[in-house]
Amino acid sequence: MSEPMNLPADHLERTRALDPTRSFICEAPAGSGKTELLTQRFLTLLSRVERPEEILAITFTRKATGEMRERIVRALHEAQAPKPERAHKVTTWNLARAVINRDKQLNWQLLDNPVRLRIQTFDSLCA
Repeated sequence: MSEPMNLPADHLERTRALDPTRSFICEAPAGSGKTELLTQRFLTLLSRVERPEEILAITFTRKATGEMRERIVRALHEAQAPKPERAHKVTTWNLARAVINRDKQLNWQLLDNPVRLRIQTFDSLCA
């Protein structure tokens, strides 16, 4: 019999944050998985839209926008590899697999065109 995956104490709240019909606020200390959760949320939304440009993620710094884009693209690459063992990585892998399928279905070519991912700073959005 296999051992159950270790889930974080806030697993239910993280799962609720992935519901695209709801809004949420994510406040937590550094290193707690906020960016991973936001990456999962973006992937969830990507798997449901007709065009990637329909989604807009806004953050405060250019560094954060770059990190977010890189995490999404990395998740899409990793979705082509075998399923990971860590619980939070499995969630990201499953969500990214759904996006890869959507990408193929609608010919987005996201891995060749990551600029289609609208991730901006507040300043660039207002400009």
